[in-house]
Amino acid sequence: MNSNHSTDELFPPGTNRIETSSGTGIVLSPAPSADPNQPLNWPKWRKTLHMVLLCLYTILVFAVLTVATPLWVNINIETGVSFDDLNNAYATSSGALAIGCIFFVPVALKFGRRPVYIITALLMTASAIWQGRAQTTGDFIGSNVIAGLAGAVNEALFQVTVSDLFFVHQRASANGMYLAAVCIGNYLGPVAAGYVAESQGWRWTFYYLTIFMGITSIAMIFGLEESKFPSPVINGQSTGALKAKTDSEDGSHLNEKTGVKDLALSGERQLSIQVTHDSVLRNSTIPVDSYWKRHRLYTLDTSSLPGKKNSFFRHVVQPFEILLRFPAVAFAALQYGWLVSVLSVVAVTQATIYPAPPYNFGAASVGLMSLPPAIGAIIGSMLGGPLVDYFAIQVAKRRGGIHEPETRLWLFMIPGCGMVVGTLMYGLTIAKGEAWIINAIGAGFVGFALGGCGDMALTYVQDSYQYILGDALVGVVFIRNAISTGLIFAVPPWMTNMGIYDMFIVVGVLAAVIALTSVPLIVWGRSWRIRLAGGYQKYAERQY
Repeated sequence: MNSNHSTDELFPPGTNRIETSSGTGIVLSPAPSADPNQPLNWPKWRKTLHMVLLCLYTILVFAVLTVATPLWVNINIETGVSFDDLNNAYATSSGALAIGCIFFVPVALKFGRRPVYIITALLMTASAIWQGRAQTTGDFIGSNVIAGLAGAVNEALFQVTVSDLFFVHQRASANGMYLAAVCIGNYLGPVAAGYVAESQGWRWTFYYLTIFMGITSIAMIFGLEESKFPSPVINGQSTGALKAKTDSEDGSHLNEKTGVKDLALSGERQLSIQVTHDSVLRNSTIPVDSYWKRHRLYTLDTSSLPGKKNSFFRHVVQPFEILLRFPAVAFAALQYGWLVSVLSVVAVTQATIYPAPPYNFGAASVGLMSLPPAIGAIIGSMLGGPLVDYFAIQVAKRRGGIHEPETRLWLFMIPGCGMVVGTLMYGLTIAKGEAWIINAIGAGFVGFALGGCGDMALTYVQDSYQYILGDALVGVVFIRNAISTGLIFAVPPWMTNMGIYDMFIVVGVLAAVIALTSVPLIVWGRSWRIRLAGGYQKYAERQY
């Protein structure tokens, strides 16, 4: 076993050592405690089971939210509910997605992830039942509101769980799994829905989702462990709080490698012990929690400092303060919101254009057109996930083992250009009624952008501001769904007044401008993290 290596390094929030200075091994960041019950220390099989359950949950959540779009023709014929009302119901679910996380995520931060996942899984099951029995516009709107409120948790809480379970050098890969699951639910769900609608009727689509979601809910009740760890993540020897000693009153430190005066969060310095895979010292006197304790109903912090925690209401307001104050969070909100919104525009235009001439697609064929963005998104997730993790490690080797979050954005323009190409190829060709295969390739590029850019943007926030991640992601998800809701409501009149061709030219230009917002973060992101370190510390001390 290698010995631990001492270090006096002090970095700004988000900067971490993930390689030993000699380049001989991975440094675990954040450094795990000696407690075998800390999720970072869980054996691989427990982490794998946790991720499998959450990925299944994610697939079904997004399936419930999206499978209705290729069924609009069938629903309209049977119930008389108009396309405009169905579009409004779809937009309503996006609006509910923006609101749900404001309530549910603070609950998850205070009482634990497990109860919130289970409650929302049961709500999604109820929504699937309601949609399967829907007869009126009110039914579709009401069931979509329930689905949106419950589904919001998945969008924000999954990344919090990833930070609970995985080290910095593993997070992009874990987020890639999440985005792949999102795309399977979003795009393969409608493919299956089209075939079910043609063979068994559109209602059976929701009955099948009810069955699968119910089974998954039961599996989560008995198999999903609590990943909230009450004790702070400090080092490989102790679970007590660590207060960083700095070289000056303002908490600054001159980094000998870079010559830059860096600010660091108290307790988030590059800790006094370097912990590598082969140097973690776990306390064998601490027993592994029993099955019932690992699956407890709720979890509260036992090590809270008096006066340091926010009220529940404060956690409702705080995400918006963080969103406005930290450029990394605002960037992720803009990118994620834009990416998902464009895919929503693609879904809405497919549902309204493909059933009409010159395509004349049935429900199954409309559903199949969701396949290209799903394939593209999975490929993009591979780029934004494992490839970016590998790339970040290689760059850290060249920097003496130091990882900067902005490294994850160096490849951002690859999928960013894919969004520009995809929107123009899809929109301009579908406007002219050209061969569906060209539309499909364009939609695939749009999916590729979601998988690649979305993974990089979300992991960038995780790396930069881990200890306020729950609040940060509430703001990200709110903006993401606010943008999506606005665009979905706007698409029908936009197409009517401007025309599909001109509309997608505007979308393509916006895609280029928004992708280029990664450049300021690459250039000045580290400086902004240094400048805002004090504010980050204030918000971190107020977390549950």
